[in-house]
Amino acid sequence: MRALIVNYGVGNLFSIANSLRKAGFSTTIASEPAKDVDLIVLPGVGTFKAVAKYIKDRVELFNDILRSGVAFLGICLGMQVMYEYGFEGGVISKGLSWFRGYVDKMSVSAKLPHIGWSRIVYTSSAVCSEFLDLDGKYMYFIHSYIAYNYDPSTVCFTSKYGEANFPSMVLKDRIIATQFHPEKSSYNGMLFFKDLARWLKK
Repeated sequence: MRALIVNYGVGNLFSIANSLRKAGFSTTIASEPAKDVDLIVLPGVGTFKAVAKYIKDRVELFNDILRSGVAFLGICLGMQVMYEYGFEGGVISKGLSWFRGYVDKMSVSAKLPHIGWSRIVYTSSAVCSEFLDLDGKYMYFIHSYIAYNYDPSTVCFTSKYGEANFPSMVLKDRIIATQFHPEKSSYNGMLFFKDLARWLKK
């Protein structure tokens, strides 16, 4: 299977590529998405505003590729820009609107950003059966923002940090996204990438 990792100036591109190769993918890093692959990855370190600026002139291109049957994986910020919009630094930025909801800073008394290992808990969503072996596993997180007003039927796993309980993995049709960083999550992260490969072959 072929995966394309979008290089919009943020993200752990080479770590993601290495993890995907270990799970059986061939990988390409490119500045533009394309249809001639099985999976497009939106990586995620940076600001919602910066990535929203990148996708603003490419929304129809992304939607056209999605309609063609190519699957998408969003990681951390890459997940967040799949929602309708995000609040960051007093600015509202429009996302891809593939998932219902918006992204804003966590309202917690704990220190932000949330950096470290947290457990992901299965929500019993019917769309996530290929990923059941991840239930209860600890994944690595680096973020201050989470999704709000989301569609519960798309949520595979949730996680907690301080007082916040938030979606840590969502899935809808051919779109899957994680708030955690699977490429930084060691053995458990590789379980995710192997499950991803199996899910794509369905």
